[in-house]
Amino acid sequence: MRVVLATLGTLGDVHPFIALALGMQARGHTPVFAGAESVRPIAARHGIEFHPIRPDGPQLIADTGMDEGAIARAIATDFDFIINRVLVPYAEVTLADLTPVVAGADLVLASSFSIHARIAAQAAGVRLASALLQPITLLSAEDPPVLTRGETALVTLRRWFGAGAVRPLLQLAERRYATGLKPFAALRAAAGAPPFTGNEMLSGPLAVERAIGLWSPAFAPAPGDVPPSFAQTGFVFYDGGFAGEGLSAKIEAFLEAGPPPLVFTLGSMAVYAEDGFYAASAEAARRLGRRAVLLVGDDLLERHRHLAGDTVLVAGYAPHSQIFPRAAAVIGHGGIGTTAQAIRAGAPQLVCPIFGDQFDNAARIVRAGLGLSLPKRRYTAARASAAIARLLASATIAEQARVAGAAILAEDGVGTALDALGLGKLD
Repeated sequence: MRVVLATLGTLGDVHPFIALALGMQARGHTPVFAGAESVRPIAARHGIEFHPIRPDGPQLIADTGMDEGAIARAIATDFDFIINRVLVPYAEVTLADLTPVVAGADLVLASSFSIHARIAAQAAGVRLASALLQPITLLSAEDPPVLTRGETALVTLRRWFGAGAVRPLLQLAERRYATGLKPFAALRAAAGAPPFTGNEMLSGPLAVERAIGLWSPAFAPAPGDVPPSFAQTGFVFYDGGFAGEGLSAKIEAFLEAGPPPLVFTLGSMAVYAEDGFYAASAEAARRLGRRAVLLVGDDLLERHRHLAGDTVLVAGYAPHSQIFPRAAAVIGHGGIGTTAQAIRAGAPQLVCPIFGDQFDNAARIVRAGLGLSLPKRRYTAARASAAIARLLASATIAEQARVAGAAILAEDGVGTALDALGLGKLD
């Protein structure tokens, strides 16, 4: 089968689709990655056919007049930014980019934000599936999400009054965010796709033939109110990224020179709006007498070079699958890719959420006994050092992290996902 995998976003959005594409190749199918131009080198490295779609990062920066840090801060503080500045303004050009590649596909696998890919597939009559990367995308009344800034009102309401009290509020939220997505109704009509009365971004990913949830039950089991189309598969992993697939000689030498360090990371986007996170982290490590690796992003190495010392290594990108298993603990932003890699590594986590699903992911890490949470807006050297000390002192968290890591290592997330999509091995 010829399968178009359509996604836009950070490494946390891209890597799961690369993992699935590699699995498809191994089974004899032909994946086509439809994404931002910056993903082309990864696809080329693995012989994956690539099709660029707009907007990419440079275009967004040029059109908005904002740099990476301003865009990251906007996303962190205003969810409408994604709708009003990213999805809607480029709707026609994104659909135009996708239409020809989708027309020749047997299956389209779209991410939650890939409204355009769903429209293109439905207009062309091509089989359509969704890949959901984190539990919050289910908008479950049985297992309510923790919202932006860590609001737990829905969780409390569910505990006191049951799912029936939560469901109307989730429906209200869907209607509230549907307003800004109205232009997609006209886009559907112009493309010849059937109308959709729900929220294109929140309920659209589940209104398909098959929706696969790419996270492990060890992190969050599927709630009882998932639709029949949903199948939970387990995490899928790839972290070759944009800078190669191995640890640098400098990182290897640092890891070999002493006890396991604390590893601090903000993923591939929040690094541009770190706002003192790395300076506070270096100071927290020194207060604790711990070695530390600060993963600051390749573009920002010079900005943070002054934080380095005998016990603190400043590095750009490093494959999480290789560095996290050698960490005493992982301190990160709660992006689903970083979170998943830390769980698989069996590493205790301090999650410092900034926006979106990160607060929900952080709450689930705490709920599963895999770590602690300290929102980034409250992150200081004093608070971080105190939280990390509690984390490292907890034998319960260490054991639970070890057990969860072993459980995930035993899963076959890619194989289960491909089976759920009907992409079996070819004879």
